[in-house]
Amino acid sequence: MSGPELRPLCRREVRWLYRWEMKAAFPRAERRSLGLILSMMARGNYQGWGLFRGGEVLGYAFVRLGPSYVLLDYLGVCQGKRDQGLGSALLRALQERYAGSAGMLAEVEAPEEARTPEEAGRRARRVAFYHRNGFTPLDYEADLFTVRYAMLSWSPSGRLEREEAMAAHAAFYRGELPAAVCRRWVHIPAGPEA
Repeated sequence: MSGPELRPLCRREVRWLYRWEMKAAFPRAERRSLGLILSMMARGNYQGWGLFRGGEVLGYAFVRLGPSYVLLDYLGVCQGKRDQGLGSALLRALQERYAGSAGMLAEVEAPEEARTPEEAGRRARRVAFYHRNGFTPLDYEADLFTVRYAMLSWSPSGRLEREEAMAAHAAFYRGELPAAVCRRWVHIPAGPEA
C-alpha cells in the first residue's frame, strides 16, 4: 500500500471537512465561515489541501498565499486518524509543496493565555508538534480578534527574520480586511508593541 498523498480539495470535500471535522476541531472564535473559505478559494489566494490514502481523506490544511510567504491557516487530522504520524506527514507534504516560497508562517494558540491547565497542556503540545516538524519561534505573538497566538515559522533556507515575517504576516490581514477592522481586531505584534 502506498503512502498518503497531498491533493487539492474540491468544494464538496471542503464542505464535508468543515461540517464534520473543522467544527469539532477549532473553536468558533478561531474558525472562518465556510462561505468565506470558499470565497477566498475562488479568488485564488487561498488553497485547501487534503492528505489522502486512496479516496479517504486523513487530514487537511488550508493556506493563504502571499507574494512570497504562505500562512498556514488550518491544519487538522481527521477524527479517528490521530496519533498515527499523519499530522507530521501532512506538514512534510506542505513543506515540499511550498519549498519555493520564502517561508511558511503558523499561528498557534499561545499556551500562557490558556484558561485551564488542560487547555495549556493542549496548546503546549501543539507548539511542540510544530517544533518537532521544523518550525521555529518567531519571538512575537499576535492578537487576532479575541485570540492570542504564538508565531512560528518554517523556511526552506532556515530561520526567518522576525521583522520580515511580521510584515508579511500583517500583510495577509491588511489585504483581506477593512482598515477599521484591522485596527480594532488585528495586532501584529501583540502586547505593548501593538
